[in-house]
Amino acid sequence: MARKWVFIVGCYNSGTTLLERLLRQHPEVAGLPKEGQFLTGLVTPLAKGLPRLWTQDEQVFRFDPEGHEELARRAMQDWKAKLDKPEAPIALEKSPTNAARTLWLQRHFAGSAFVHIVRNGYAVAIGIRDKVRRSWGAKPRLLDMAAHQWARSAEIVLKDSAGLSRFLEVRYEDLTRDPHAITSQIFEFLNLDAQPADTFEREFMIHGLRSRIMNQNPARLRDMSQDEYECITARAKAMLEHYGYLQPWESLSSAS
Repeated sequence: MARKWVFIVGCYNSGTTLLERLLRQHPEVAGLPKEGQFLTGLVTPLAKGLPRLWTQDEQVFRFDPEGHEELARRAMQDWKAKLDKPEAPIALEKSPTNAARTLWLQRHFAGSAFVHIVRNGYAVAIGIRDKVRRSWGAKPRLLDMAAHQWARSAEIVLKDSAGLSRFLEVRYEDLTRDPHAITSQIFEFLNLDAQPADTFEREFMIHGLRSRIMNQNPARLRDMSQDEYECITARAKAMLEHYGYLQPWESLSSAS
């Protein structure tokens, strides 16, 4: 069977897991039991002591498109063996580190397509900071590193997207507001039929929590301090402006 690979790319805490869960509702989309980076020989940020912060050692994860041929062959072999729908024409993979190597993936996975999901950088940076410090503890400059992770991940994807044959960008905020419309847009991009709207009206399990689809930004930003706001803004201002997320602290922290 001629199978096409679709890679969901985006920063941690940006909705990549939610998007993967939604796309896998389609009968012609197969998925993996966990992120592909854990199912083959790819180095992971956790193994480098950088949970959710791969941009702190970027060169380890950013591959030359022509290199690592054996690793690409092994990854495809390992992933194909673990797909939940072996006969499905579309195979879905999601690893946040793939944001660093979309051109490499395109080179070695013929006909591949890429869906980039972007979320408010303030909410993402705080989410990364909170998750990392639960495993690492309080580290100096952790919020600064988290903001850099969001900005640099998006910057690399945008730069490399000019060389991608099939690339689509969507927003987390749009996905959570109207999951049927955004998934229909993606399915059209992939030459698949849209799914019924009621497919997305049930609860989904995301990172151990079961809930209906909703925008979590207001809850995450409500308690953001002015110092946290200024730290994130200083580190990620250019990309915050690019995506229209740059707002006064008062309007973000009072979100409801």
